[in-house]
Amino acid sequence: MKTLNFSFSTKLTFDDYVHDHSFALRIIPPDTESQKIISCSLNISPSVITKQTVDAFGNNVTAGYIHRDHRFLDFDIKGTAEVDSSKHNIFLMPCYLYQSEYTVPDEELKGFYSELKDNCTGKPADRAVYLSDILSDLIEYKKGVTTTATTAAEAFAMRAGVCQDFSHILISLLRMDGIPARYIAGLAFCDGETHSWVEYWTGDHWEGIDPANNCPVNDDYLVISMGRDFRDCAIDRGVMFGRYTQQLQLVRSVLT
Repeated sequence: MKTLNFSFSTKLTFDDYVHDHSFALRIIPPDTESQKIISCSLNISPSVITKQTVDAFGNNVTAGYIHRDHRFLDFDIKGTAEVDSSKHNIFLMPCYLYQSEYTVPDEELKGFYSELKDNCTGKPADRAVYLSDILSDLIEYKKGVTTTATTAAEAFAMRAGVCQDFSHILISLLRMDGIPARYIAGLAFCDGETHSWVEYWTGDHWEGIDPANNCPVNDDYLVISMGRDFRDCAIDRGVMFGRYTQQLQLVRSVLT
């Protein structure tokens, strides 16, 4: 078990005023069997009344509405958690066995799995490690070539991407192999940004693997949200009115 101090901040800046802005944040880490949140404070600017709910995947959702004109939305969390990766979550949702929006394979990715499946044997843990090893050799970790809208098939075709892309590709392969898998968004000892990894179903519990770093998940990882793919785990989503054409997002995280 390890005690982690965490902080995460996001600054959204719009190039013109917006109003009637409804938003939903998935930023408060959940209490699970493997992590206990000792403390967590959330600050949002502009100041706004919010409502706390929990979605179907067990993620904490902070919903808010800003009626007045504004050109930014800033939010941050700070807190402490106790993480014990030897304890496991044991609730399986059937949806994790089926491909989702970001993980649907194209013919190239299906063909790649077909070439591997005869060697993908043993327990789910053995197969997950095998597939992660293959991806580590094949896919280049490279920033700037993909976006948050890039699918597993698109990243695989480029043979490059970041942690989100590694996770989507591995999830796609695991589901083709009959292993339920889910996308995890959170914090790790990386480069000051959010991170993503994968949890696969062993047959009786969830186990974490980080395909971007090709390693098992340990007590140095803090879960913020989980779901079928990135769409279920997006830190912030919202709709608004205004003349803005783009937004600038600055993200910073610290885990100690």
